[in-house]
Amino acid sequence: MTFILSPEMVDDILFSMENQTEILFFDALEGICVDKDAIDDETVIGGRRYYDLPEWSSAQGFHVMEQFTAQVHNPLLREALLNALGQRKGVFRRYKEVLKTMPSVEREWYRFKEQQMKAAVYEWYNELRAIWGLEKSSFEEETDTRLLQEDFTFQVQKREALDAELLRDFIRKTDSPVNDDNTFISFDEKAALAVGRLFGQTLFFDADVCAAAGREYGTLQDNAAYITAYNESGLCGLCAVVVFPFNECLGIPFLRVLPEYRGLGLGKGLLQRACVYSKPLAAALIFADFCTPPYIIALLERERFERRGLLYVKDLSEE
Repeated sequence: MTFILSPEMVDDILFSMENQTEILFFDALEGICVDKDAIDDETVIGGRRYYDLPEWSSAQGFHVMEQFTAQVHNPLLREALLNALGQRKGVFRRYKEVLKTMPSVEREWYRFKEQQMKAAVYEWYNELRAIWGLEKSSFEEETDTRLLQEDFTFQVQKREALDAELLRDFIRKTDSPVNDDNTFISFDEKAALAVGRLFGQTLFFDADVCAAAGREYGTLQDNAAYITAYNESGLCGLCAVVVFPFNECLGIPFLRVLPEYRGLGLGKGLLQRACVYSKPLAAALIFADFCTPPYIIALLERERFERRGLLYVKDLSEE
């Protein structure tokens, strides 16, 4: 029996995975997790109405804590977390107690843990889809909107408001691996300038060329803006919105999130805010970041951008 995995199902499965006292199965017919003792006819397990849950042991939980600790930037906090992991007893309790001393990192921990558990659920579900003869599904990590608003500040800033060197540094930090190998998608400034001239501007860096292109195409960059996301550490994500050299169109030449903040919904938040910003100004929004990481492409499709050649276009008049 096949089923479509919904967010509600994922939440129920995540909760059940941490239940160490009961033996639970996923009921594909009802879409919920049930206790083994509540199943009257055990033969239906073989009929595949009921499925084993994704494996999630205490050893896996410990490994996730090790992974998260390795990413903690604060040396004192990282040392305290390592000490907690080194205890013979009460490791999980001690680890949580240390995290409580820094609420912002504690929130990151719970998000990180949920992401790792969701990854196990998605892998489990795709294994089932393979058994059913179906293609794998791709999943985007979602985040709680309240937490995102609490931890990050979104702003709409004019093109002149951000320092060019800050932007260059941000671009260097957002080079992204294509898959799991050593191949990288790197931002090429010369390519950026070429694309910028096509659009009637040069992304971020050359005001003179931007002005000249504006005169040539008859486009003014008065509505050009950056949709930015900041936290206490600084700039975390950026989506550039510029005037495309066609009537009633705006373009996105650049949408990136720093690697350490991916999986938190920042890319989605930036893109959605870019759409809201563009709607009263243009009939269409064109995404033209040719160096974009693959996960952004999946996001575009979910946000109803249609692929047209090398570009992705969203009809804002239908919103």
